[in-house]
Amino acid sequence: MYEKTRGIVLYTIPYNDTLSVVHIFTEKYGRVSYTLPRGTGRTAKMARALYMPLSLLELDIEVRSGREMQRIREAHTWIPLPRIQGDPIRTSLAMFLSEFLGSTLRSSESQPDLFAYVARSIHLLDRLEGGLGNFHLCFLVGLTSYMGITPNTDDYCRGAYFDMQEGIFVGIRPIINPSLPPIEAAFMVKLLRMTYSNMHKFKFARNERAVILDRIITYYNLHLSGMGQLSSPAILHAIFD
Repeated sequence: MYEKTRGIVLYTIPYNDTLSVVHIFTEKYGRVSYTLPRGTGRTAKMARALYMPLSLLELDIEVRSGREMQRIREAHTWIPLPRIQGDPIRTSLAMFLSEFLGSTLRSSESQPDLFAYVARSIHLLDRLEGGLGNFHLCFLVGLTSYMGITPNTDDYCRGAYFDMQEGIFVGIRPIINPSLPPIEAAFMVKLLRMTYSNMHKFKFARNERAVILDRIITYYNLHLSGMGQLSSPAILHAIFD
């Protein structure tokens, strides 16, 4: 059966001497692995450029039930992203987002709202004029609602701790569960108000951004099993410090 769908490239890895595997988050089928021919010719080089991390594609695909890896009949650019591919800061942010999404998006079911959020965010990353320092933080904060792990702030009061395992604010420091102390918990509440339209108003000291990212990744790790260690945050720390 042949279908058309849109997709977001997560990453591509070698499979054998003749094939690579590209992991794509699709609008209709969730995350899918597709085989791609490897080669050194002009066509192969053009294909590699098409499947850069976070590329937004229109896909004509072959769908076969029970097959671990599917096949792409034809692919075209859905939305061009020239600045992500040409600007070092945007490229580094894209590397982080693709690694993070590659570790967290595992479902093979359609998730249209999640797909729309990720695609919209990628397009915005390409179009934004300045103010990129908080983009990845804002993206991760917004993503929590689509992943079903948004912290519950209903019981927050001054001096509360943030129970990272339960995603709630409590008056007494949790004995077993990882938690944030009151100062960081208060900051977490403010961070949850961050949006793409107001993220430029959040000002951070030299090392604060790195600490915030570390706390957010820790929170995701507690709620989404199997994420593993990410390598790209170190690149972001170097860029924005």
